[in-house]
Amino acid sequence: MTTGSSTTPGSTRPGRSIQGRLRDTVRSGWTLPAVILLAVAAPKVYRNLRPADPLPDGFKQYSPEAFARAQETGAVLLVDVYASWCATCMAQHRELEHLLASPKYQGVCGLRVDFDTDEDFLRRHRVVTQSTILLFHGERELSRSVGVTDPRLIRGQLDTAVRAVAGP
Repeated sequence: MTTGSSTTPGSTRPGRSIQGRLRDTVRSGWTLPAVILLAVAAPKVYRNLRPADPLPDGFKQYSPEAFARAQETGAVLLVDVYASWCATCMAQHRELEHLLASPKYQGVCGLRVDFDTDEDFLRRHRVVTQSTILLFHGERELSRSVGVTDPRLIRGQLDTAVRAVAGP
């Protein structure tokens, strides 16, 4: 058995521990900028490479024109502010798809706003986070909720809007 220096697997220098190599890497000065660049760029790359989630039945993709047309119909307009990377949005997606398939909500018009790209809508309607559900009648906002996934609460919000539009 030979005594002396040993080589750590993956190391070119004898006796270098993982901690020592990590310490040298951090001291080299490129680690922090690389981590910051990765943190900033990775979500944008991911959003541009992954396929879009399907729209729930009864929904259309937001555009200023589609929004204006939907407001002119006089129906309840449900706007779902959605982000493909948001787990809460996905839970809301399933519930909204289920609700809008019901004959009770047949007259409700659904639009999906992309939180990552539809910045004009977000600014104009003061939406600060994804997983926001807004209900409109014409140009009037009837209600909004943020982060709600409980089916009873979403249904209640929708029922209140439908009753408000239908009148007494």
